[in-house]
Amino acid sequence: MSEASVEEFNKFVDECRGAVSQQVAGHTEPFQDLWSRAEDVVLMGAAGSHAVGWQDVSASLSWASSHLNFGNWSAENLLTLVEGHPGLTVDLEHMSRLVDGKVEERTLRASQGYRFEDGRWHVLFRHGDPMAERVELPGAQAR
Repeated sequence: MSEASVEEFNKFVDECRGAVSQQVAGHTEPFQDLWSRAEDVVLMGAAGSHAVGWQDVSASLSWASSHLNFGNWSAENLLTLVEGHPGLTVDLEHMSRLVDGKVEERTLRASQGYRFEDGRWHVLFRHGDPMAERVELPGAQAR
């Protein structure tokens, strides 16, 4: 992949992260605008659901966004691959909100896949789930 293409991919990922921050704040349209409309798109949402195909993915994203009101969203990138197609990012997504006057913080483990189609990048899949409390495993290095 040419350097210009890698630059385009990175620009799209930045746009996508901005749209995800709007998705979790209750505004689904910017994120939905970035998805492929193909029938092989997949969403495995943090609410425990899954959807396959654009119609079901769109409905799931709309439902999820209507139940979310997080702010202070940020991504901690763990891995980005863009050698050929598709591209992939693995992030920790940090966010917070006020609930009954107390700050509730949430971190999602989020993986997204991207495909170049029709002359531009699109989201192909998303998997997000809440980060569980860390359990130290024998022999594992603490982070």
